[in-house]
Amino acid sequence: MPATASGRAESVWDGAHCLLTIGLILVVSGAAFETLAVATTLPATVRELGGLNLYGWAFSVFQLTSLIGITVAGAEADRRGPAGPLIAGVALFVAGLLVAGLAPSMPVLILGRAVQGLGAGCISSVSYTVVGQGYAEAARPQMLAIMASAWVIPGLIGPAIAGLVADSLGWRWIF
Repeated sequence: MPATASGRAESVWDGAHCLLTIGLILVVSGAAFETLAVATTLPATVRELGGLNLYGWAFSVFQLTSLIGITVAGAEADRRGPAGPLIAGVALFVAGLLVAGLAPSMPVLILGRAVQGLGAGCISSVSYTVVGQGYAEAARPQMLAIMASAWVIPGLIGPAIAGLVADSLGWRWIF
């Protein structure tokens, strides 16, 4: 497809946009897999760590802090560009994974999930900002469809893989 007057390609697979497209797919797919894997393995996690009364918090705190990440990162991406908030989001997501994966108790796991949720919110918000800023208007619907589709494979095979990993290596390997 031809480039627009701004020089932005109209196809998500043209030129340098190809790498951006692949990067967004990998980030969205990774976050999708992790979300589904945690949902699959949390019962085993609670059995080992105890704290059944905190079970719901492992999901709730992730969602609550994700909303904060969405709001803060979106505003920051609009002000200064998406690179900083995206890097911060990935760093927070990974840090949260490490804290949760090494958690000796449910309160520490919940702390890790809070940090992970903050990062996930940043990633989500900034991903859409990148689509708006990095792709021509004609290519945006295609890219948004690709990002939505990036949940399909993790949705189909993620829980099975997570179950196998948890059974073979333990729930900590999910994080």
